[in-house]
Amino acid sequence: MKTIPIVLTFDSNFSLPAAVFITSLMQSASENTFYDIFVIHAGEVPAITGIDKIMETYPNMAIQYRSVGNVFSKAYEVRGITKAAYYRLMAADLIPEYDRVIYADVDMIIRLDMTELYDYDLADNYFGAVYALGINTSEESRKYVSSIGLTPGDYFLSGFLLMNLAKIRHDSLTKTFIDLAEANYKYQDQDIMNIACKGKIASIPYVYSMTIAAFEAVSKKTDLLNTKYMYNPFNRDSLIYSNIHYNGVKPWNDWCPNMDQWWECYRKSPIYDPEIYFTFFNNKLNHLDQLSLLKRIKLLIRYFIHGRK
Repeated sequence: MKTIPIVLTFDSNFSLPAAVFITSLMQSASENTFYDIFVIHAGEVPAITGIDKIMETYPNMAIQYRSVGNVFSKAYEVRGITKAAYYRLMAADLIPEYDRVIYADVDMIIRLDMTELYDYDLADNYFGAVYALGINTSEESRKYVSSIGLTPGDYFLSGFLLMNLAKIRHDSLTKTFIDLAEANYKYQDQDIMNIACKGKIASIPYVYSMTIAAFEAVSKKTDLLNTKYMYNPFNRDSLIYSNIHYNGVKPWNDWCPNMDQWWECYRKSPIYDPEIYFTFFNNKLNHLDQLSLLKRIKLLIRYFIHGRK
């Protein structure tokens, strides 16, 4: 059996999403995959909704907790993203038993077994990550990237990582991460990762962390498909089989692309609660009933122009 360490960082506000993430991870695991899950936290251990039921259902997993203490107590927070975003940067020091791990934000659902990615050749790089499509293509964002000493077009996302812990330890990179965490960077840990690891981040296939922008590029067959940002293996099948990263609106809060996939994963999970499921969709239907005539017309137009494709 292949053991793959998975690292998560979140606070108590993400108890349910964390549970759905873990459920999706286990639902997609091959019979020969064992996931050793680490939750990095500060202060109290964050709750995971129904974790006992999940572990009873899926014997090929273990879960343990590692604390960062008060290391990031002065870290910059912005746009509602809490200090928990920084905790992944401590993985090399807190998980000494592994030389590489996979990190994932819990606002994802996993639809691929992680074995092939775990064996991906990182060469001499600190991380494997996917490119940030919006930041690399927006003129305003490219100016920001340049202002912090990075090369526009070479910016990576930090929400899903293959981490080379052995090299991070060897180069004592954790201290650099901690020092940079007190600066007011717009994209917080993501900026830190890109700055500290400049030139040492490998590009991994986008199917492992498909953002909404990536789904749009595939469904509309935009020019992004012919660039370094989205390379092979990448085709329309990725709309069906790839991991989904909800790095914008969250499906448990509001309507968003691929929200049906998240709720379907929840519905099939051992923690499914019909009342939560019904309440969410019933409230959203009530919201639609209260829309003005103009907004209803706009919804119909959007459906007939884009939805039917």
